[in-house]
Amino acid sequence: MIGITGFKGVLGSIICEKLKESNENFSVFEGDIRDSDLLYHWMNSNNIDTMIHLASKVAVTDVENNLDEAYDVNVNGTISLIKSIKKLNKSIYLFYASSSHVYASNENLIKETDTTLPQNSYGLTKYISELLLQDFCKSNKFLTLCIGRIFSFYHDTQKPPFLYPTLKKRFENEDLNAPFVLHGANSTRDFLPAEEVCSIIIKIVDRHACGILNIASGKPIKIIDFVKNIAPVNLNFKINLEEKTNHLNADITLLNSIIEND
Repeated sequence: MIGITGFKGVLGSIICEKLKESNENFSVFEGDIRDSDLLYHWMNSNNIDTMIHLASKVAVTDVENNLDEAYDVNVNGTISLIKSIKKLNKSIYLFYASSSHVYASNENLIKETDTTLPQNSYGLTKYISELLLQDFCKSNKFLTLCIGRIFSFYHDTQKPPFLYPTLKKRFENEDLNAPFVLHGANSTRDFLPAEEVCSIIIKIVDRHACGILNIASGKPIKIIDFVKNIAPVNLNFKINLEEKTNHLNADITLLNSIIEND
């Protein structure tokens, strides 16, 4: 049985729909991820042997504004999961949804072995959880672990402060004939529709792939070009050419080696 935490989020809700469509048996955890007893009883009573752990505080600005809660959910939630898995004491496959924010900015495509240097508190909470899970895995061989470092994604159900819904709101509320101020215009990201991210996660889980995997398109795009692609009209951009740029773009060679047969 597949168990899913964070099923109400963008990725969680899509994954649940995809699993329903393929008639997969799965159960969602509806409690507080920090409650290890409740988590254990759910996993035990549903005979969970495969976990997709998505529960997390995600939006970077929300995390920065609520650090106590973010660390409590993202880090202590992972510790709670570790406690529950240890108590079960049976073979478990775990997919942990991490983030590209664990990496340092890099003008080249980033490999899984490249430098990890979280640039914000959200990335740090994810990296700490990665280390905790990897350390637990070393001494508990019944756990098979895959860490999916998910790069940028977008979906119509997202809400601000994520980039895509923020832009959509601006398109609706601003005078698009006026100069369109765009911060980070020349920074680059690797965007995928959320549906594609979820399809990749399901393929990874189906194969019980392990280790660290970048989940992305492998195709960098400047923020300004992403905005142009989704804008309803041609915009007159106002950008600061002296603004510092940063780059988070994935090398997906390893990912492709796992899912390329589809």
